[in-house]
Formats: sequence, C-alpha cells, structure tokens
Amino acid sequence: MGVVKISLNDCLACSGCITSAETVLVEEQSITRFLDGISGKQLCVVTISPQSVCSIAVKRSLSVSQAAKLIASYFISKGVHFVIDSSLGRALCFDETYEELMSKTLRPILVSACPGFVCYAEKSHHGFLLPYLSSVRSPQAIHGALVKDFLSRRFRIPVISIYHAAVMPCFDKKLEAARNDFFVPGTNVRETDCVISTVEVDGLLDSVENIVDVKEEGWLGDFSRGVLYGNEGGTSGGFATAIVTRYVNEHGGEVTEAKVDQNHDVISVLQDGNIVLQVARIYGFRNIQNLVRKMKNGKATYNYIEVMACPAGCGNGGAQIRAESAEKRDQVLKSVEEMYSLIRNSATEEIRKIAAEWSALNPDWKKLLLTEYHVVDRSIVQGLQW
Repeated sequence: MGVVKISLNDCLACSGCITSAETVLVEEQSITRFLDGISGKQLCVVTISPQSVCSIAVKRSLSVSQAAKLIASYFISKGVHFVIDSSLGRALCFDETYEELMSKTLRPILVSACPGFVCYAEKSHHGFLLPYLSSVRSPQAIHGALVKDFLSRRFRIPVISIYHAAVMPCFDKKLEAARNDFFVPGTNVRETDCVISTVEVDGLLDSVENIVDVKEEGWLGDFSRGVLYGNEGGTSGGFATAIVTRYVNEHGGEVTEAKVDQNHDVISVLQDGNIVLQVARIYGFRNIQNLVRKMKNGKATYNYIEVMACPAGCGNGGAQIRAESAEKRDQVLKSVEEMYSLIRNSATEEIRKIAAEWSALNPDWKKLLLTEYHVVDRSIVQGLQW
C-alpha cells in the first residue's frame, strides 16, 4: 500500500482529534509556505491578533506598540504591503452579532469565533448545537473577506494576485482557514491563505535589523506605526461585554456581574429589578459540556454566550508563547491579560469608513460577514487521498 496523503481539509472532515494532524498543519501552513506564497503577488496583507502581540511583548519585555512595530517590520522586510490589526474584524463582528441577537428568537446565541468549539459543535451531539451558533464569522474570517473582497475591489487587483496571512494565538485557526466556507465565492481561492502561530512568528523576530517607518495613513498603516485597537472584556475579544455595553447604551439598565467559577462568568442587565438580558463567558471543555447538558434540559437561561475552548480563553491559546513551569505560566498569562487590557484605542471611526467604502464597492458586502455550519458524520472520513 502507498503512503496515505491527508490534506488539511480532511482534518475538518473526519471525526478524529485535531492534535493528530500536527504534521499536516506544519506542512500546509508554515513560515516557509508563507514566504513561498507571497512571492510574485501584487498585494500581500498580514492580519495580526492583539493576543499574539501581547504574548510577544511580554516575552520580549516590550510595550504593545514596540512589539507591533517589531512584528510589522519583519513582515514588511519580507515584501508584505500591509500589516493590520484583527481588532477591526472583531469590531465588525460585534456590530453584526448585536443585530443578530436583537432579531434571533432561538437562544442562547453561542459565539462562533473559536474554531475548536465550532469543530466540537459540528462533530458532537448530532448537530444539536449548530442552530445556536452565531452566523457571524470570526474576526479572522472577516479579515479574509476584507482583504480578498474589499481590498481587491479598492485596489482593482484580482484575488488570485492577493495573498492574505494571519498571525493567531491558536493552532486551530489553521483549521478554520481551510474550511470550504471560507473560499472566495465562485473560486478555489482561500480568503486566508496561511495562518501562522504566535510562537512561530516570535522565533523570527531576532532577525529584524531595522524598525520600518510607515507612511500609510489610517487603518492600513496604524498597526505598523504601533497603534492597536482595543475594548473591554478580556483577551477572548470581549464579545459578552460588547453586547452588554451596547444594549445598556440603547435601552438602559443596571449591570451586575457574578463569577460562577474560574472559567464561567455571568453578566446580567436589570430593569426595575427584572433581568432583561443575561450573557455569560464560558471557557474550557468541562464548562462547555456542562452548558450543553443545561441546554438539552432547557435550563440554560442566557441570551448570549462567549464560548472558548481554552481555559482562560484566547490569551491562553495553544499557540501562545509558553513559560517552562506551571507557576511561571500563570504569571505570563496574567501579564498578557494585563497588557491586553491597556489597549484602548477605539476602532469606531475606522470601521465607519470601511463600512461606507466597502458598501459602495459591493452592496452585498454584509453577506460576506456571515457563514454556515455543517454536521460532520462521525462514521465517515471524507475525501482521503489513498
């Protein structure tokens, strides 16, 4: 029998565990593939998550701004045209998710930004969770559309001549980029061509000799100048907090917060003593399994849930830089969380500009912010190349 060849897409199609595909991930999406991929492209864009920036900043004893400039300088030295903050996609995600919450009757709505949780939902419980998943894409996937649709139209460059990579705190983001849902409509072109982990990028930064001086104005140049966008609510993106904040701004109410346990928080909005909105942050698979049991029993009273597979959320993602001992790991995570909380620049004005220009270029642009989910048959391994 010949050698079995498995593509990255097969990792999403089968019912095995994600960690069994580590070799495939390294071959399919790596720094080497990235450098090969950008060669000859007319436009190369790299999206960077602020969680990755904070992890690198803590490890190298830099400020967030210094770390951003260092990261951007590496990629620009390799031929990348723009390095951008994934928080822009997160801000678009907040807006769409809030509108979804206001219009969708099936509750709770589960945040779908975590690819580990999405894979779990598609492969487990016979699809029970899928109707509850938010139809809004993750920030990474929104950036895929931002680059391959908006920038393609803005600069009049065909998508085949554009390369988009993302630096993320989570290896599962490599799986997300390979989903069939995230190809440019009507083509075989991925919206995100490659995902590189925080730890992979950190290993390259010692080679940076000069910090670049970027002249590009606005959001396309902000990250390279050391400007990141932030919001309250923790290193998993602050989805729950954003929902509550906007609701209270529009409808009023008193906000209370309670900690159920280390990875389970509940935020309630009260009017006249009655709960009118209740959201939760639930991290880690033990808590996720408890949530599923409550949902099946009709005892999950939340309207909206920020769900993440990793305990402590995205700041503790599997692709972040690790300390050697458990004690040091806790301290590093605390430092990453503290640094993340200091990012306070608002993306509101930049998002307004992007939305207006994107709408003018493509009236159907908002459809590109949404996605679908699919039950994965655990008894079938699809599409293997024998």
